[in-house]
Amino acid sequence: MRPERRKSKSKTPSTPPPRAPCENIRAREPSTTALIESKLLNGPEPVLGLYLHVAYIAFMSTYEEGIGRGEITPNVIGVLSLLSQRPGMSQSELARLFRLERATMGETVARAVAAGFVRRTGSRVDARRYSLYLTARGEQMLVTLRERISEHEKHAAGLLTLTERLRLRELLDKLVYG
Repeated sequence: MRPERRKSKSKTPSTPPPRAPCENIRAREPSTTALIESKLLNGPEPVLGLYLHVAYIAFMSTYEEGIGRGEITPNVIGVLSLLSQRPGMSQSELARLFRLERATMGETVARAVAAGFVRRTGSRVDARRYSLYLTARGEQMLVTLRERISEHEKHAAGLLTLTERLRLRELLDKLVYG
């Protein structure tokens, strides 16, 4: 049993003893994703697909407001970016680079053409294929996107330092391309 402390009769408030620095930091609760993962684990290997999916959802939850604004999708952004570097590519070449089916890429290219970002011309090499080029509107959209994406990234990835973001990019690139 502890001895009873006498209360001071002075009216000056007593100052609490200084806290150790770690007392101010609350223990971090497991994330919702970690709780889900805990039921899926079968050994030490993490469920990366789960984290990638949740991260994608988090980024995309603010995509429309910050980047898309009803004008452009992530796949169309990729098409514009690649065509700015490799004008004259075919739809098949784009599909191969994106690792998508040609039909899926066809829909994306059709969307970019309809929006006025890309123009199709017949290929000089093969009559069965089209060559794709950015329009002036497509070039301007890339300029606009550079600003919008920069702001969105700062907001969406704001909890990571620049070094962490660069490392994450490196790891994701390795995961996809080896």
